[in-house]
Amino acid sequence: MSRKLVYLTSFVLVLCVTSGAANAYLVAYWPMDEGSGTTVGDATGTWDGTITGSVTWVDGKEGMALEFPGGQNYVDCGNVEIGPDMTLAYWCFNPEKTFERSIGQHSGNYTTDPGWCVYSRNESEGTVWFRVHGADDAWNGGDIIIPDNLPNTEWYHLTFTFDGTTRELKGYLNGELKVSKNCEEGRSIYPNTNDLRMGHVGTGEPFSGMFDEVAVWNHVLTEGEILAVMAGHIGGANPCAFSPDPADGDLHEDTWITLSWKPGGFAVSHDIYLGDNFEDVNNGVGDTFRGNQGDTYYVAGFPGYAYPDGLVPGTTYYWRIDEVNEAEPNSPWKGDVWSFLIPPKTAYYPEPADGVEFVDLNVQLTWTAGYGAKLHYIVFGEDFDEVSNAVAGTPNGPATYSPGPLKLAKTYYWRVDEFDGVETYKGEIWSFTTLGAVSGPNPSDGAMGVKPTVVLGWDAGAVAASHEVY
Repeated sequence: MSRKLVYLTSFVLVLCVTSGAANAYLVAYWPMDEGSGTTVGDATGTWDGTITGSVTWVDGKEGMALEFPGGQNYVDCGNVEIGPDMTLAYWCFNPEKTFERSIGQHSGNYTTDPGWCVYSRNESEGTVWFRVHGADDAWNGGDIIIPDNLPNTEWYHLTFTFDGTTRELKGYLNGELKVSKNCEEGRSIYPNTNDLRMGHVGTGEPFSGMFDEVAVWNHVLTEGEILAVMAGHIGGANPCAFSPDPADGDLHEDTWITLSWKPGGFAVSHDIYLGDNFEDVNNGVGDTFRGNQGDTYYVAGFPGYAYPDGLVPGTTYYWRIDEVNEAEPNSPWKGDVWSFLIPPKTAYYPEPADGVEFVDLNVQLTWTAGYGAKLHYIVFGEDFDEVSNAVAGTPNGPATYSPGPLKLAKTYYWRVDEFDGVETYKGEIWSFTTLGAVSGPNPSDGAMGVKPTVVLGWDAGAVAASHEVY
C-alpha cells in the first residue's frame, strides 16, 4: 500500500468515527509523501497539486516534504474553494528566514478582489505575515505578524485563521497563539478566483525553503484542534486528550502533583479519573471519578484535593481524562489510562541486579536512593540470614559501595537501609554471584517437557576440582 493511500485510509476512518466540525470542514490536506513525480496528492481526493519547475522531494517533518529553491518553482493546487472562514496549517523549514509570498490565493495585484497570502517584508526578516485582501486601499488593515524571530535550523508549525463574520485574524506558532486582530471592514477571502499556490504566489518574490503537512479548512480551528493537528491528527479530529504531563510511566519524586494534558479537538470540559488501581480507573468505578472541569490541569496530594494527606511513596497511580462536549453525539470520548510512580522510601534498582551471575571481583554496587533518603546503611556478607537479621549497617553518603576485592565463585548478599532524617526503612535482600561459579545448566532452570532419560550438564566453575550433584 502506498504512503498516500495509508494517509487517505486513516483520514477516512477518522471521518467515520467522529463528527467534529474540524472534520466536516477540512477542504484539502497535502501530506507531501509521494517522494517522486510531479503530483502532490490531496488526501481528500479533490485538490491534487501539480509541481512546476524544480521543486524537489526531500525528507520532511513527517515522512517526505517539498523543497522550493526560489525562482519560478511552485505547486499549483487549483482554485481551492475555501471560505468564508478559513484555517491554514503547515510545517515549515526556512533556512533564509524570509517568506516572500510563500503560500496563498491571490493574483499579486493590489486590487479589491478577495484573497489571502503568507509573506514577509524586507524590514522584518525572521518574522512571518498573513494578509487578507478584498477592500479598498489594497492590503492595508488586513494583516497580522508573528513577531518571533523564527529559527532557521529546525521545523516549526504555523497556523493562521480568519473568521469571515467577525473578520478576526489569528496567528499561531507551534500551537501557541501569538497574535490576533480584527481586520477592517471589507476584508474577505471568498469567493476567490485564484489558484492556491505554494512556493511562489502571484507576482511576488519566490520562497526558498521546505513545506510539509499542509492543510486548509473553511472553518476556524480551536486551539485544541490546532494542537491535535500538530500531533498528527490532520482532520483536527483527535477527540481524546493527549500529551499527558507527567508522561505515561514517569517517576514523580514528590508527594503532590499537578496533572496536565492537551485537550481533544472538540472538548468543552473534561471528566477526571484518578486512583491507584488500573482496572478501577479504566472502568471509572469506586471513588476514581474526581469531577468535571474546564481547566486542563488537576492537582492532587494537597488538603482540599484528591489524596489530601499526600501521595504515598512506592505507589503507582493511574489517571484518565474523558473529553466532554454535550453538543456532540459521540461525547464523552474515553481517554487512555496513564500512570506515574511515586518512588518508594526504600532503595531500589540495584546494580548489579538481584540474582546476577559472573560479577567482577572488584564490583562497585549502586542503587537508586529511596524517596527523601539522606543517608544509606549498607549490610554486606556471604550469609543470607546474617544480612537479613543485621540490626544496623555501615553508614554511607553516596548511593554507591565498593565491597571488594571479592572471592571467586561466591554468592554475596546485600541490603541498603534508607534514613530520611526521621525514620529508617529496611531494604530488600539482594544477591549476586562472582566470576568462576558453575553456570550454563542443561536443561535450563525451569525447563519444561524434559525427557525422563535426560543427561544433566553444566559449565564447571573456574576453581572446581570435582562436582557434587544433588
